Amino acid sequence: MKKAFWSCLRLFFLCMFLLGGCNTGVEPSPDPGILRITMKSAEVDTLLVILGDTVKFSRVDHYDVIFSQGRLYQGNNYADLFTDLSIDRINSDTINILQRAWLDGRLITPTDSVFDVETFQSRYVSSKVIEWYVPPGAYDKLQFNFKGIEVFVARPRQFRTPLQLAEGVTPIMSFNHPITVNAGHVTEVNLEILPFESIRRYKDSYIFDRKVSVTSVRNY
Repeated sequence: MKKAFWSCLRLFFLCMFLLGGCNTGVEPSPDPGILRITMKSAEVDTLLVILGDTVKFSRVDHYDVIFSQGRLYQGNNYADLFTDLSIDRINSDTINILQRAWLDGRLITPTDSVFDVETFQSRYVSSKVIEWYVPPGAYDKLQFNFKGIEVFVARPRQFRTPLQLAEGVTPIMSFNHPITVNAGHVTEVNLEILPFESIRRYKDSYIFDRKVSVTSVRNY
């Protein structure tokens, strides 16, 4: 009886030792990082001639573009991207790439007291178009749909025109660029567009050629 007791006790401790050394293969998932994408018009591109008139900036100008269906690729695998960190998972956003601010940082709005806006007194504004959680890792391509909607300028005379992509051009834009996302940190990809160089007239239409580049990738 006593031998049976000690045999059972030894078997119990052996089982506990073996179970304690087991590895289930399921490791805790790392915290995600945040990928933020911004776009800003290039300060060197402020000249547009329409029907012989040189455009001047005003408080009511707008040049609307739309982002949608962002993806961050790692080889053939990808993570879907959304416009903000809310649970709504909104996958498109419209921004005005002619939005400007005074040199002290105040946004210029349609109700501003000054109508005409001089370039030496103001600058283009950077807009956030994507901000979403992404698994940490090294990625190699950023992709999204990008289209122009409409341009409106008020000086020297009012001009409004819809924008369209050239025939046969899809809305998809891809940037083969290394992007590293770290757990618990923010990776910011800064895009720059040449707003007026991206427009050309073709017959009775205005084509949006989307001259966009990645200017920097920053990790915070």
